[in-house]
Amino acid sequence: MRLSPLKLRRPRIFYGWWIVFAGFALITYGWGTFFYGFSSFFNPIRNEFGWSAAATAFAASLRSMEMGIAAPVVGFLVDRVGPKILMVFGVVVVGLGFLAMSQIHSLPMYYASFLIISTGFSFASGPSSVAVVNWFSRKRTMALAVLLSATLPAGFLTPLIPRLIEALDWRTALVVIGVGMWVFCLPLAALVRHRPEPYGIRPDGDPPLGAEESNGAPGSRPSEEVEGMRWRQAIRHPSFWLIAVAGTMGGAAVGAVLVLLVPYLESVGVSSQQAAGGFAILGPVSVVGRIGMGWLGDRMDKRYLLAFAYGLTAVGTLMFAFVTDFKMAVIALLVISPGYGGPVPLRPAQMAEYFGRRDFGAIQGLQGTLGAVGGFLAPLVAARIFDVTGSYRQAWIIFAGVAVLGMVLILFARRPKEAEAWATGGSKKTEAPESPTKNS
Repeated sequence: MRLSPLKLRRPRIFYGWWIVFAGFALITYGWGTFFYGFSSFFNPIRNEFGWSAAATAFAASLRSMEMGIAAPVVGFLVDRVGPKILMVFGVVVVGLGFLAMSQIHSLPMYYASFLIISTGFSFASGPSSVAVVNWFSRKRTMALAVLLSATLPAGFLTPLIPRLIEALDWRTALVVIGVGMWVFCLPLAALVRHRPEPYGIRPDGDPPLGAEESNGAPGSRPSEEVEGMRWRQAIRHPSFWLIAVAGTMGGAAVGAVLVLLVPYLESVGVSSQQAAGGFAILGPVSVVGRIGMGWLGDRMDKRYLLAFAYGLTAVGTLMFAFVTDFKMAVIALLVISPGYGGPVPLRPAQMAEYFGRRDFGAIQGLQGTLGAVGGFLAPLVAARIFDVTGSYRQAWIIFAGVAVLGMVLILFARRPKEAEAWATGGSKKTEAPESPTKNS
């Protein structure tokens, strides 16, 4: 007897949400200990070896370069071998990197171990968004928003790092963090699965097209083939470049603000303690933007939401040019923050909607490289303007104009005609589904 999709047996919790949870927890640990928390190690390491602040902090610039290089590599690999293998490999490498850094005795060793950790995180966290895109369709943007909001709890984990260093020492603290990475994150990485089709379901937990159930009798195994463009086709489509360039322009101002927030506010007379407090606004409000626009992104045209986000960034950045005290800075940050957070889930969801899931990892990785170049250059341009003029005001005005250009460009990114006919995957018949909890 043919049953409607709603009568097919479904788990109480769709497995895609377990993948979101696993990626969320892994990113929380990574950002809390490395991207946010590692700043607590800078002074102890610098003081022990007598390095300059610039030499010690240069490792962060290496991290930005590595992320831009690694993004397409990880993207191409995840489409071919799946996310679980890459994430497990990445977690192992991150742990080894922390252990290696605990044994450093020279600046080259410090840079090398920093790059090992950074490369490991690219493999450990990047594939999770690809898996989420594959497991969701109707709720894709919201699922990505939840996954990529992990930076908020990571901020609450960060204050524990100085206490750990104080209780032990910086070398032992690095060992604890590295071992903790293995203990906590290896089981999380093992939960992630590439696509739902091999388990007898489609994205969002929908049954395969034409699925039948007759006392558990199996039919034919669902196809693992999914619809979408190859990456070579995608990069020949104007919309790929409109989305990528608009995202780079919209994110340029935010990239400069993230790096130069404290020195800029200090330059207009705000105390360093108050200036650092600006991040307490930027982080949580950006998460509000991610969740809010993630929810809306599943219900309306993502182009308009992205244009709105880039517009907020432009207005907030322009306001920054005229900040004279911390209260004005707070208002500007309240405008910029949702413009910073909203595009985080919207851009990958739009890429998947326009170009499909077949080569999504590679397509997202190529876009990420262009974005990383913008994020790397923007602070340097702003700093150079300050060196020449003695003020950041001109830089903020320029970046506000750049964000406006991004707002305009994204409106011209049309959905390819091929996308209208794409299904979410699956085939006409299916056998009794395999459990996603089994090894794939």
